[in-house]
Amino acid sequence: MMRVTAGKAKGRRLKSPPMGTRPMTDRMKESLFSALGGLDGTTVLDLYAGSGSLGLEALSRGAKKAMFVEKERDAIVKLEENIKATQFGRKSNVEWSDVNHFLSRGAEKRVDLIFLDPPYTHSVAAVRTDLEALVLGGFLADEGRIVVHRPQKESQLKPLGLKLVWEREYGQARILVFCHEDED
Repeated sequence: MMRVTAGKAKGRRLKSPPMGTRPMTDRMKESLFSALGGLDGTTVLDLYAGSGSLGLEALSRGAKKAMFVEKERDAIVKLEENIKATQFGRKSNVEWSDVNHFLSRGAEKRVDLIFLDPPYTHSVAAVRTDLEALVLGGFLADEGRIVVHRPQKESQLKPLGLKLVWEREYGQARILVFCHEDED
């Protein structure tokens, strides 16, 4: 069972899509959000959103707006139910789209926090391409961060324009947090 772990919607149960998603455990979410610190007033982009648990957790912890991008119909249905259950409808936007298509359009506005949680079947190269599209498309705010959820055994990601600032392993999973590379 998935739930919101802290904030305004703490304890609210979240529904997950039937197959193909691998939600972050409560322990992983608590550790990640503790490391991220205060989110008051931030804007969030949740890519490969699935149930929306990461974006909804951010909203519960004070983020002002979240955009969820998902292409699977079953996931969109659960995501919309979860937005309704957490009462974050006014703060949420759902984009029914393939992530690659969404990223190819470039950013309308820059975002403070981006969750990139593609299926484990995505190759390292595909994830690196997504990360670089976020940078080149102007999605990430100057002080923004990108959170990536990947298999623990996967080789290291080294996207252009980003530097790794935080990393943890949890069983079979790894969470990485990137920010803009310092320009010398």
